Amino acid sequence: MDNIGRRMVEIAEATVGSMSAKEVHEKKEAGEQIVILDVREPDEWEKGVIEGAVLLSRGRIEGRLEELVPDKDALIVAH
Repeated sequence: MDNIGRRMVEIAEATVGSMSAKEVHEKKEAGEQIVILDVREPDEWEKGVIEGAVLLSRGRIEGRLEELVPDKDALIVAH
């Protein structure tokens, strides 16, 4: 990976949180508002889906995010 690409990954890792599947499950079970966005391609989606996930391929996130996640306080989990 070139220096620019490596730096972009470092910035993303420092600013975007992460959580385990167990943590996501626990938050859902506790009733927390969570939106799971499956950012894979449709052919990958067809191979298996997390229950309740919404398919939103990476190239379409910007155009549909407000429509699919109207609650600005919702926790968004990208898979």
